[in-house]
Amino acid sequence: MRFFTVTALFAGLLAANDVASAQSTDAIDPFGPPDPTTELPLEGEALRALFMDHTHRGYYNYGDWTDADPAFTEEMRADGTTRHDHDGIIAEGRWKVRYTVVCFEYEILDGGCFNIFQRGNCYYAMSAGTAELVAITVLDGETPDCEPSLA
Repeated sequence: MRFFTVTALFAGLLAANDVASAQSTDAIDPFGPPDPTTELPLEGEALRALFMDHTHRGYYNYGDWTDADPAFTEEMRADGTTRHDHDGIIAEGRWKVRYTVVCFEYEILDGGCFNIFQRGNCYYAMSAGTAELVAITVLDGETPDCEPSLA
């Protein structure tokens, strides 16, 4: 399996270019999902630093916030390897950053490419191909400050 699919990377780069031309900070909802038509995702070194040698605790939807246990954890190592744990199923793989896109590939799971948007200490992973919200993460050990009921 190839690490990057040309289609996903190309779609992510096109989406980033469209967003750059529409950038505005007037109507950003600090508690809602990002709007990729008006906001820019993290990019380059900032995106790489967010993942390198960090573990993220992730949730697939807002309903998960009420549960103290995350839906998954993702440990990204400096050597480009990653360990994904979802319901006790461990998947080893690789991660890589290109411009505004971070991509994951696993041995036993489907991977994907994502644009990452920040709200406080929360990170919203949106599909680079469809701009659909896929997951919300926080660094392991932190309490999310982007969900109103947790503020």
